[in-house]
Amino acid sequence: MKRFKTYTFLIGAHEDFEDMDQLLDYFENAAAQPQAHRPHSPNAAAHEFVVPAGLDRELVTYIGRGIAFSNDWCMDGTFSCIVDGALDPTAPRDVHGRPEIDDDQLYGAPV
Repeated sequence: MKRFKTYTFLIGAHEDFEDMDQLLDYFENAAAQPQAHRPHSPNAAAHEFVVPAGLDRELVTYIGRGIAFSNDWCMDGTFSCIVDGALDPTAPRDVHGRPEIDDDQLYGAPV
């Protein structure tokens, strides 16, 4: 029986992302070559963490926020969400070779 579960909290600044989809696209394409039209790296972070399996989703969200807030992020001016699992470079990839974040991995409204 699995006793622990991995989640990833994604967060990015409004100045660099127009919406949640753009933030998710950034992380899905993070392994791809930098785009010429992007003059700088966007202000974004992914925080992976492990919690006991079966932990309430609300508590998982609080833990993800706590980690992000401890790393100088805040809710104001950001998009964020929890992804079920790790952003694994060996995860399945799309036809362009980029890791896929399946919609089933996301849950809840953006936090």
